[in-house]
Amino acid sequence: MRRSCLLCIMLSALSCGAHGQEQSSPCEQWKAWVSHHAAGPVILHVTAECQLPTPGHKVELVPDANQGSDSTVLVLKEIVHSPSSLVAQVITPYKLHYKKKMRKAYKEVLIQPSGTPVKIEAATKGSSQASPAK
Repeated sequence: MRRSCLLCIMLSALSCGAHGQEQSSPCEQWKAWVSHHAAGPVILHVTAECQLPTPGHKVELVPDANQGSDSTVLVLKEIVHSPSSLVAQVITPYKLHYKKKMRKAYKEVLIQPSGTPVKIEAATKGSSQASPAK
């Protein structure tokens, strides 16, 4: 019986931790830039450094259904996926990289639900993996 109580406490703690992540972002050091090759499309890159509560967690960005009224701002929703099974509670670094072909000329990305604005740096030519200089 003691083992099952311990399992209940652990599951409860995991669900509370995942719930709290909906209010604030586990990610910081946001960067956004565009890249393109001479004959290719313009690609938007958004990156961040994240600290997740377990190795099983993952983070992704998806276009938010509510894009707002400013057509120069792309609204992306940050979604944290919890592991499907129990894993060790170890703070785990995670590099987030969102990459998408751009159809519009955005000036800023707004990360929801934290409300973090990220200015899109000027276009770079060449490698799509190079981030803008600091």
